[in-house]
Amino acid sequence: MHIVISTGQEAASWYGELKSWQGALGSLFGFVLLIVGALYNFRLNRRRDALLRHEEAQSTVSALYAEMTLLRRECARIARLVTNRYNDHGLGRIRGEEAFDRHFLEMLTLPEPVLYPALASKVGLLPPDLALALVSFYSDFEEVRAGIPMLLSDETRGYHYSVLVVLRPAIDAVQGVPPTLDKMASFVGKTLNAEQLDLAEAEALRSEEEEGFEQARAGRTTN
Repeated sequence: MHIVISTGQEAASWYGELKSWQGALGSLFGFVLLIVGALYNFRLNRRRDALLRHEEAQSTVSALYAEMTLLRRECARIARLVTNRYNDHGLGRIRGEEAFDRHFLEMLTLPEPVLYPALASKVGLLPPDLALALVSFYSDFEEVRAGIPMLLSDETRGYHYSVLVVLRPAIDAVQGVPPTLDKMASFVGKTLNAEQLDLAEAEALRSEEEEGFEQARAGRTTN
């Protein structure tokens, strides 16, 4: 009888302790569930944000792809016009002492980039190699724009600019960007081939001018 009473007392004591811990255990269990739920929601939010950033990056690339394609054609047009004009003047097909005049430069008008300035803040969403290639293309394009007025002779300047001031960045913008356009198309899930633009004569003139500069530099070094 004594043993039964002792066991009953121990059970009552154990039940009392369990009852006293019941609230704490419930709170702990609820806290754990709250943490698990918060972590799960955080993961879902991160996946959603990553998806939104990727979609935004794809939209940016699609828009810039279209603009770069048009500007690339314009650079090819400028390179051909400058090359033909320079060669025609050298062959005596154009009257006058200078190959380039104000009227000819009016034909070399280039459009202002519209989408790139508007989307420049989004370029950081792109892969680093793609972002760098985009910046390089638009830098070449702006160099072409800046070089066109330099083709015009200016007596106050005291020297003349070579056609390389336009041909070099124009050819680089045309010939250097196809791999970038391919990457951009792949980034948005499309298979597109960059348009083939023939600049054989412009490239030949560029090589000729660069070779002339190298020979002149070598001559000055020798003297």
